[in-house]
Amino acid sequence: MFLQALSIGVVNGALYILTALGLTLIYGILHIVNFAHGELYMLGAMLVYLFFVAFEWPLWAAVPVIVMLSVLAGFAVERSVFRRLRGQWLQLLVATVGVSLIVQSVSWIAFGAQEKTVPSVLEGVLLIGTVRIPIERLAAACIAMLLVALLYLVVYRTRTGLAMRAIEEDEETARMLGVDTDRVAGVSVALGFALAAMGGIFVAPIYSINPGMGLDAILMSFIIIIVGGLGSITGTVLAGLLIGIIQAIGSLTLGAEAAHILVFVAMIAMLVFRPQGLMGRVR
Repeated sequence: MFLQALSIGVVNGALYILTALGLTLIYGILHIVNFAHGELYMLGAMLVYLFFVAFEWPLWAAVPVIVMLSVLAGFAVERSVFRRLRGQWLQLLVATVGVSLIVQSVSWIAFGAQEKTVPSVLEGVLLIGTVRIPIERLAAACIAMLLVALLYLVVYRTRTGLAMRAIEEDEETARMLGVDTDRVAGVSVALGFALAAMGGIFVAPIYSINPGMGLDAILMSFIIIIVGGLGSITGTVLAGLLIGIIQAIGSLTLGAEAAHILVFVAMIAMLVFRPQGLMGRVR
């Protein structure tokens, strides 16, 4: 049973990582705490229902459209909100909360309050010894980790990634050296939004979905980036796996509600004993 819980924790952690990385990317590069991030996760899931179930599109056609819409939303929000309020942290905080409430309210009107389900795409269970892992969850986790690897390549092996890291260190100096900071900021937000939408796409066939599901996603993402270290991609990956394992083992031994308590205890302990997180830097 312990190995079963451990395996499910790793799989769930991989899905947590995907959503939290988008939040980490936006904060790490632009130092913006985006409270609307959970709504992109929710929209990813709800649009899967809309295109795949209601419109009966094939999944291979629906997913690229959803990702493209999230990228366009990222560019639009960065240009209309984030860019105009850059450097004004309180105004940005309030603005992202406002965007979150607007998107959620419109989604309740558009999709209704009834829980919705997306049919399973990959049925069956993989049996490894005594450990049983649903194939759908395993496939989603594997694709999520592949996307994490691709994000590493973009951030650490491309000119755009170099520009992102330059802005993170000192935006004014990066601008003086010829970096188009507005373009890089737009790309960063678009990537963050796409990652959040992908997280919603993967969980849509696994859990029931509704327009309020973004709240749990943003809460879990904040816990992960606090434990991992604000702005650290590596820390987010480690923290996501750690939180997933804590939650799964806690559910096995103490029950689901107690597992949530363990996650918050882990976060508070990190804030008290290592405020910069697992891989964060002391500023």
